[in-house]
Amino acid sequence: MNETWVTVTGNVATDVTWRRGATGSVANFFLMSNERKFDGQSGAWRDGDRLGIRVTCWRGLAENVRMSVTKGDPVVVHGRLYTSEYEQEGVRRTSTQIEAKSVGLDLRKVCARVVIIQESGPDDGRGPVDVSDLVVVPDELTAPGFTGVDVPSGDGPLEVDDDELPGREALAS
Repeated sequence: MNETWVTVTGNVATDVTWRRGATGSVANFFLMSNERKFDGQSGAWRDGDRLGIRVTCWRGLAENVRMSVTKGDPVVVHGRLYTSEYEQEGVRRTSTQIEAKSVGLDLRKVCARVVIIQESGPDDGRGPVDVSDLVVVPDELTAPGFTGVDVPSGDGPLEVDDDELPGREALAS
């Protein structure tokens, strides 16, 4: 039987649950994806069909999802689509799920920084380095009178030279 691979964008609708089992770590969350359609006659956007789907992540991916993803985050999930059957109170039911191979924040909607995880073999269970208490705040950003970075107005793309941003040296070290 052929596998069905999908990529779904949406928002994390529940808290991420995580546990360590006999076969490794597993993380689960519920993903909601809402279609948006532009109605040309009214000139307004409206909601279309909705998709709610359970996402399961294993091993190293589960560890990274646990530390990186929270309820409400916009994400892109790629993985194997499958249906499982179960019985609840004597009624046969089905559940559609995605076994994720990759999960990422949707950078159309949020900005993120990369944290390199420790060197390890593929899915060896060591997981990422815990950086939850790591905060790098360059002195320039806490100096009295600092009001932020000027952002030009206009419809064109924002061009920023990374070398001119305050604190670049602190991030490189």
